[in-house]
Amino acid sequence: MSENFSSTLSFYFRGLAMITALFLTNLAIYAQSNATDGALDGYVLDESGAVIPGAKIVARNVQTNIEFTANADGQGYFRFPLLRVGSYEIVASAGGFREFKQTGVSLEVGRQVRLSITLKVGAASETVTVSADASVIETGQPAVSEVVGEKQIRSLPITSRNIYNFHLLGPGVKGLPSTGFGTTQFLFGGTNRSAWSVDGLDNTARRNNRQIRLVINTPEAVEQTQVVSNSYSAEFGRAAGGQINVITRSGTNQYHGSALGLYRPNDLSARPGLNQTKPEATWRDMAFTLGGPIIRDKLFFFGQYEYNPLTGPIPVTITAANAAALKLPASDLEDVKFGETFHTILAKVNFALNSKNSGFVRYSRFTNDQPNTGGGLSTVGRGNDFHDRMNGGGVQLATTITPSLLNEFRFGINRRYELRNPVGEYNGANPAVNITGVANFGVNPFAGSTAVENSSQFIDNLTWTRGRHTIKAGVDFQTTGYSLFASLNQQFTFQGLSAVAGVRPAVSALDQYLRTVSGAIDPATNKPYAYSQLQQDFGERDVDLRFNFINFFAQDEYRVSRRLSFNIGVRYEALLFPELDPQAPFELSRKVNNDLGNLAQRVGLSWSPTADGKTVVRAGYGIFYDTPSLALPVTAAQTNGRRVLNLIVVGSDARAPKFPDLLKAADATLAAPPNINAFSTDFQIMLAHQASLQVTREITSNLAVNVMYSYSGMRFGAYTRDLNLAPVVGRLADGRPVFAGATGRPDRRFRQINLIESGSNSNYHSLDLTLTKRFATGLSFSGNYSWSHALGDNEQEGGPLSDPTDRRRDYGTRNSDLRHSLVFQGLYAPRLTKALKWVNGFEFSTMLFYNSGFPVTASTGTDLNGDLVNNDRPLFRGRNDVKGPDYFQIDLRLVRRLVFSDRYSIELIAEAENLTNRFNANCSIAGCTSAVVNVATASDFGRVTSVRPPRRFQFGGRFTF
Repeated sequence: MSENFSSTLSFYFRGLAMITALFLTNLAIYAQSNATDGALDGYVLDESGAVIPGAKIVARNVQTNIEFTANADGQGYFRFPLLRVGSYEIVASAGGFREFKQTGVSLEVGRQVRLSITLKVGAASETVTVSADASVIETGQPAVSEVVGEKQIRSLPITSRNIYNFHLLGPGVKGLPSTGFGTTQFLFGGTNRSAWSVDGLDNTARRNNRQIRLVINTPEAVEQTQVVSNSYSAEFGRAAGGQINVITRSGTNQYHGSALGLYRPNDLSARPGLNQTKPEATWRDMAFTLGGPIIRDKLFFFGQYEYNPLTGPIPVTITAANAAALKLPASDLEDVKFGETFHTILAKVNFALNSKNSGFVRYSRFTNDQPNTGGGLSTVGRGNDFHDRMNGGGVQLATTITPSLLNEFRFGINRRYELRNPVGEYNGANPAVNITGVANFGVNPFAGSTAVENSSQFIDNLTWTRGRHTIKAGVDFQTTGYSLFASLNQQFTFQGLSAVAGVRPAVSALDQYLRTVSGAIDPATNKPYAYSQLQQDFGERDVDLRFNFINFFAQDEYRVSRRLSFNIGVRYEALLFPELDPQAPFELSRKVNNDLGNLAQRVGLSWSPTADGKTVVRAGYGIFYDTPSLALPVTAAQTNGRRVLNLIVVGSDARAPKFPDLLKAADATLAAPPNINAFSTDFQIMLAHQASLQVTREITSNLAVNVMYSYSGMRFGAYTRDLNLAPVVGRLADGRPVFAGATGRPDRRFRQINLIESGSNSNYHSLDLTLTKRFATGLSFSGNYSWSHALGDNEQEGGPLSDPTDRRRDYGTRNSDLRHSLVFQGLYAPRLTKALKWVNGFEFSTMLFYNSGFPVTASTGTDLNGDLVNNDRPLFRGRNDVKGPDYFQIDLRLVRRLVFSDRYSIELIAEAENLTNRFNANCSIAGCTSAVVNVATASDFGRVTSVRPPRRFQFGGRFTF
C-alpha cells in the first residue's frame, strides 16, 4: 500500500469519525438503517443511455398501498433508503417520455435492490409496463448474506418449528439444525459468535458461552429471515461472527388469517439409536394468525398465537429390589412426566401517520413449562419443574425529514425469567441423597434457583443522500441486567466402604445407607455407620449485575460510477462492566477493567465489470469486535471465595451431623479451599479481522451462481490460566510440566485461581460455491457447498489451557472445524397442463444437511499433569487430531393445496425429519468429543455414545383465508 493511499485512507476514517461526532450532537441513539427494511435505488436513462435528471419515481407497496416518492438527481440516480419489505410497483415519469411501470419488484430485509429504468420518448399518457423482479444478483452491497422469504418459510419442511434452521442455508454459515425449540447451532468464521435481532432490535442472550436467541418466534409469525456472515457494514456490530435477523409479519389492506394443526403419530416414529426404548411421546401443534387494516392505507394489525405441547415420559430405572429396600413410595417410581408446553404470542401494529412518518409497535411472548427433569436413577420427587418466561417489545418510528434526509428511531425491551421449582416439597428432613449406582432421591439440590435477564435498547440513526454519497450515522445504547438467585447445595452421598482386613468386609453403597438409617454399629470404628460425605453451602445466594453497551458508527456509500461503489465506515463499541464484588478476598475478582479503545474500520466494494450487469464482484474487509460471554464476569462475581462457603463434611468426622440432620451454621474449618475466578488487569475485548471476495454471475433472470473466499482471524480471545499452581515436580516425555496437584499451592486460601485472560488467536479460511434459483415457474432452490479449515490455540470462550504454562501447545484444529459442508433446499409447485394437470396443487419441498464430521480430541481420562483439570491429551498428540463421524439429514414435506375461491384454501401437510433414519452422532459445534468414547486407551475408542433423534413424521393442515 502506498504512503499516499495510506494517508488518504487514514484521513477519510478520521473525517468519518468527525461526522459521527457532529451527528451525535443532535441524536440520541444509533441504528442499523437496513435492519428492518429494504432499500431500492437505480438510474433513469433514455434509450441512448443518457441520464434523465429530475425524473419522478414512485414506489408503491402493493400490500398496504403506501407510496413513496423520489426524484432522480443530476446523474439520473434515485434512492429509497428505507422501504418496508414486500412487493412493490415502481412508476417513473419525466416530461417528453412515456410513463414506465414495473410490477413484481420484491424487497427483502437488508437488501439493496438496484433498477435500471429506461424511458422511451412519447406522450406521458402512454405507459410502458414491465412485470419482472429486479436482477437476481445484488449489486449494491459487499456483505455476505442470505434471505429466506415468506414463501420458503411457509413451505419448507420444519418439523421442529424452529425458524432459525432456515439460516443454515446461507453462504458462509455452518452448523447443525435444532430438532426442537432449542437454539440452532451456528458457526461464522469458525466460531459460534453471533448477534441476534428481531425487527432490527437486539434479541441476543449473552449470559452463556454461546450467544443464543432470547425471545422465540415461530414460523407463522415470521415474514423473512436474514443471516449476514461476513463483511457487513459499520452499522452492524457487537459480534465477531455473524448477524442473524428475523422480520415479523405485518398487517395489510386485506383481512387474512390462518389456522394450522399438526400431529406427530408416535407409532410412525423410528426407535432411537443405541438400542434405546422408544418413549410413549406425544406432540401436537396449533397455530392461528389474523391480520388486516384498522384504517385502510394507514393503520394495520397482525396477531399470532401458537400452542405446542410435548410429552416424553422418562422411566425411573431404580431396580425393584433396591426400591423395596429403600422403602420408596410407588409414586416416586412412576415414569417421570417430562415434557414441554410452549405458548407463543405476537401482536403487531404498523402505521403510516402521514407521508413522512411510519413505523410499528410489537409485543412478543414465549413461555415454556417442563414438568419434571428427573428419571433414570433419580426418583420423581428428585426432579425440578422448569418454568421459562420470555417477553419482548419494540417500537419503530421512521421519519422523512427532507427527501434526502431520513431518521430512524427504535426502542426495545426484552426480559427472560427462569425458575426451577422442586417437585418434592422440602420439609427440613429430606435433603438430596445420592446412593452411588443405586438411587438418587430427596429434594433436588439445584431447586429454587432463578435467573432474570432483562435489557432495554435505544437506537437512532440518520441517513443522508447527497450526490454520489449516502452517509449513515447513529448511536445505540443498551443496558442489560442479570439477577441470579442460586440454590444452596444440601446433599448427602453414600459411596460404599472399603474392606477392613480381619474386621469388616466391603460394604456396598446401599448397605451403607441402610445401616446408617438403622443406627447399626460399624465394627471397624465401633461407631454408628455414617454417610461418605455431606456437601452443604452457606452464604449469599443472589447476584445482581448490570452491563451497559455504547456503540456508534458512521459510513459512506460512495458511488464512483453506475458499476462501481465503495462502502467505507468506522464503528466504535464500548462495554462498561459493573463492579463485581468490592469485598472479594482476591483483588482481581473485584472488577473487570473496561476496554474502551475499540474502534473498527471497514471497507467494501461492489463492481460490475461487464456492461450487461450480470456479473458482480464484491469484496470487503473490516474489524469486528465481539461481546464476551457475560457468564465470565457473572461467574467471577459468584465464585470468588466469599459469597458462598462450600462445606464438605466426611461422615466419620466428629463434627459431622447425624443423618439426615444438616449443619446448623457455617464452620470455616470444614470448608475446602475454593476455586475462584478473576480477571486480568489488561483484559481486552476479542476482535476479528474479516475479509471476503465474491464473484456472482447471473445465469438466467432467476438463477445465479456465487463463488466466495472468506477469511476470519480472531484475536484477543478469552481463556483461563491457573495462577495458583502447585510446584513443578517433573516433566512428561513430550516436555509438559507435571504439578504437585493440590499440594503446596502458593495462596493456601484458594485451590485454583482461574485468571481470565485475553490473547488466544485463531484463523479460518473458507471457499463457498452457491447456486440459487428464486421462486419462478413453480420452482426455487438453493445449494451451498463449502470447504473450510479452522485453527486456533483455544476455543476463545474462557476455557482452560491443557498446559497452563504454554498456550501454544493447544494450537491446532478447532473444535468447530468442519472441512466439508453441503446444504440444499428446494421447492417445487407443479404448473402442468393436459395429462398431468392433476398434479397441480401439490407442493414438494426438501432440506438437506451434510457435513464431513466435527473433530474429536483424544483424552487420557486422567489428570496427567497434576493441574487439577482433567483435559490432558496422551503424549505427543495434538488437539482434535481425530475426525468424528459425518452427518447427514434429509427432511421432506408434501402439501396438497385445495383452493375454494380467491380467498379460501386448505393445505394438507405431510412432512418428515431425518427421512432416511440416518444414525447421526449427537455432535455439536463444540466438537464431537462428548458424543463418542474419547479415552485414547479404551478398546472402543470412537464408539458413539449419544445420538440425535431418529426419523419422525407429522401430519396436519392449514386453513387460509
